Amino acid sequence: MPNNLEKIIDLIKKTGDNCIVLDSTGQPAYVVTTFSAYQNLVSGKNEVVGLSEEQLLEKINRDVANWKATAQEEKLNNWQALESAMAEIIKPKLVAKQEEKTLNQAKSSQNPGESEQKYYFEPID
Repeated sequence: MPNNLEKIIDLIKKTGDNCIVLDSTGQPAYVVTTFSAYQNLVSGKNEVVGLSEEQLLEKINRDVANWKATAQEEKLNNWQALESAMAEIIKPKLVAKQEEKTLNQAKSSQNPGESEQKYYFEPID
């Protein structure tokens, strides 16, 4: 009876896909792939010669999906960085405005009659 690794290797041979092995926390730790695919990856070659039309379309679809996922993640990271920078700029201004408002309220409560004083000017004949 074949063990689990042998089953995975047989499946990789049949499908031509890769397998991601997760660690105990569920995070990706290793990738199981064919040796030729690994060689191409390391040498920077991305062979499309010899692929059938279906295999080529699958490869293109995978590449596009990877590109989209990376672009979305990058966009999200940029947005979060922008929000963080804006918060750093806006927060001191909001705190200063709140302090000024509190100070004005304190001043007006110390001199309640001052703001209510009215002056009348009359012409001199």
